[in-house]
Parts: sequence; C-alpha cells; structure tokens
Amino acid sequence: MRIRLDKNEMFKPPPKEIIDPVKESIENINRYTPQVKVEELIGLISDYTKVPQDSIILSSASDILIKEFIYLFTRNRQIIIADPTFILITNTAQKTSSPLLKIKLREPEFKISLEQFGDEISKPTLIVFDNPNNPTGSLLLNKKDVKTVLENENVIFLIDEAYFEFSKISYANLLNDFPNLAILRTLSKSFGLAGSGIGYILCGDAIKKKFIGLEIMLPYPSVVAAINALQNLEYMKKYINEIEKEKKRIITSVSKMGIMVFPSYTNFILMKTGIQNISENLVKLGIYVHDVSEQLGSEYIRVTVGTEKENDYFLSYIEQLTKS
Repeated sequence: MRIRLDKNEMFKPPPKEIIDPVKESIENINRYTPQVKVEELIGLISDYTKVPQDSIILSSASDILIKEFIYLFTRNRQIIIADPTFILITNTAQKTSSPLLKIKLREPEFKISLEQFGDEISKPTLIVFDNPNNPTGSLLLNKKDVKTVLENENVIFLIDEAYFEFSKISYANLLNDFPNLAILRTLSKSFGLAGSGIGYILCGDAIKKKFIGLEIMLPYPSVVAAINALQNLEYMKKYINEIEKEKKRIITSVSKMGIMVFPSYTNFILMKTGIQNISENLVKLGIYVHDVSEQLGSEYIRVTVGTEKENDYFLSYIEQLTKS
C-alpha cells in the first residue's frame, strides 16, 4: 500500500455538484474561457470574501501570484520572510537581487514578534509571511503587529492565507485602511481543487495596478470547478470538520508514542519524532510525508491529514518505528 500524506491535498474528490459541470466543460476545451464566466467567478469570490470585485486578482495558481508579486515589488526593496516558510516563497526571494532577511521561527510557538524586525521596516521593504505558516502550521501574526507594520508606508505586506478556511483567521478586513496590504488565497486546499489551481489576491488599487497587463488565460474547466465550488460551500465545511476530527485523533495517538506535536491551524501536522531520517524510513514502508529536514532537521516531518484508513496505516507504522 502506498499513501500520500505529503502534499496537503484534500483526501477525496469534491462532490458530483462540482465534478459533473467540470466534465461537461471539457466539451468546450477547444474554446477560450468566456469572459462572462471569469466575471461570474470574480463575483462569487467577492461575495465569499466580502471584498469588492475590483480588489481581486485571479490566477491559474497561487504559486504564480507569489512569484509575480515578489518580482513586481522587490525593486529597490529588501525582503523579509519567515524561516521556515512555504518553500516557494524562499526560493523566489532568493532569486531576486534584493537583500533578504529571514526571521527565525523557534519552537514550540513558531511565532513572529515585531521586535524581531521592527527596526528594519523604516527601509523600503517587502514582507511575505504565510499565516498559518507552512510547514509549522502555526499562526505567525497578531492583529496589533500587522497594523503597526502596515502603518509604515515604506512597507508592502503580502500575507499568504492559503489555509484560511482551517484557521478562520484573516486580515482581509484591514484592506480598506491599508493600501499596502495584499492577501493571497487559494481554492486548492479546503475546496479540494488542487488539480485545477485557482488562486487569487485581495488588494487595493495601488497593488492591483502593478498587475495590469499580466493577466493570463484561465482554463475553462478550472473556472467552472471554482464557480461550482463557491456555489456549494457546505461540502468544504464538511471536509474541514472531518479533517479536524481526524487531526485530533492523530495528535492524541502520536503524543502517546512520545512524539512531539505542534499546534496546527491547517490540514497538516508538524511532528518532532526523535527519529533521525524519519521521512526516509517511512518512504520504505510506502508512506510519503513531507521531508522538512532541510528546514528544521531530519527528525521532523509534516504530515497531511488523510482518510481514516490512511491515517491508521501511518499510525501503525510510526508506532513501530518509535519502538525499534
């Protein structure tokens, strides 16, 4: 048996209410996506996020938006990111010519305080934080610090809220007051649309202006999937409830094995196992977890919450490894 607990994907396909319209859309694969459908999707995102339609930037993937955002806003700016963070943020920041400051996250809280970089924001700065953080699952920010940072006009602040539906924490309500703030979201995680890859940024006019002329064609099946997902929110909420139930069960079980587990506001769990090269040992058993050895050390793993059967399989073998 082979199980994939390494990609933070939804453990089952969306319901037929989403799948069936996507299947039908394939019949029009020879055509470009009608603009009316794109506008319909933007309207649904606006309703869902309570953010005006003209404050939404759509893309075929949030990864593309992260790269574009960093490249657009690094000129004559330093970059501040968390360490560790979503690997794409690190890799993209390192490819720019801008000075890069990494703010170290320390266990067990894995949080960031303003004191760690407060003196730096007097300079022109791009800050990119994921909240919740990947791979730790922690909430990095508090509202007071976010507002303090944004009050400095030298700062452009991108907050990646890919796991917002799990954490229920968002700073999108600050967009009206701070034109230097942008919020990144995705439908890949809680909506189970990783294969369609729709991402979006919520922001003000000054930031959106930078993206003019960079619009890309969105695949018709992806747009149809996103539209129907946002019209059927109950399945997403049900999925999150299932994840939370299984997550608690996993945490309880591995804690009894002596494995250190960190609080998670996502659909994955960071574990400190005490076993060197743990991810390599699990691969030999057909269990794929995310190897965070380069970011935290070889005894750490990031484990996506899977189906009950997959989680049982993982738990049985991780217990064997802790006893060997």
